[in-house]
Amino acid sequence: MIHIEICYICDMSKHQSYSFIYRVQRMILLVFFSTTAIALTVPLARLDSWLFPNQLFVLIASLVLYLVVVVVIGSMIHVVTYIPFNLARAFDPIKNEIVSGAIKDMGQLGERISKFTTEFFDFSFLDISAAFVETGDSGLISHADMEGVFPLLEQFEMLEKSKRLERIIRAGKLTFHGMEYHLYILPIWFGDRWLGYMGLLSEKRISRFFQEFLMEYEKNFLDDQVMLVLNRSIKG
Repeated sequence: MIHIEICYICDMSKHQSYSFIYRVQRMILLVFFSTTAIALTVPLARLDSWLFPNQLFVLIASLVLYLVVVVVIGSMIHVVTYIPFNLARAFDPIKNEIVSGAIKDMGQLGERISKFTTEFFDFSFLDISAAFVETGDSGLISHADMEGVFPLLEQFEMLEKSKRLERIIRAGKLTFHGMEYHLYILPIWFGDRWLGYMGLLSEKRISRFFQEFLMEYEKNFLDDQVMLVLNRSIKG
């Protein structure tokens, strides 16, 4: 018992140390970016004054455009630095529920991860409005009411088509709750074994860069947990 408590304390200490290092690194990066962006306004203003002397409108327009670019790049840096560590920490409760037996079958897991996906991926460049999961025997599963979408997906046999996919693809557009969304299909593979797919609805197109984040999400979080629950269901 003492040994377990000591190990637990050590693990907590390591986790807290890693969290502290992560926060410090992220803060340094953001401070460096902010100070650099502010410092560059001086040579930019001088360049405008040299190219367009006595043109106050051009100077203001240039600075406003520069500010917009800085905000966009800063937002991207925020997302890129936020996701990796925080995704692992936020997904931990789902893993714990699977290990403890609170999640027993694919129906429960599908609802849980579809809800988690929409709640976590809520960023300017990567915003998932709705998600659903389908495996060979589970049927379409989501925590949200998607009755209007499910018949359409079954009609186009998305489950069978996902077997031929190796990476996420944009499948097209569909209307859900009166709004138009981009539909992405994220196949779920455990090694060479196909398990199913996750469907994602987004109001905006997801760039190839941020699609890679979703691919890593599948590889590092979804595939092994889906495999574990499916195997448990078969044994049960």
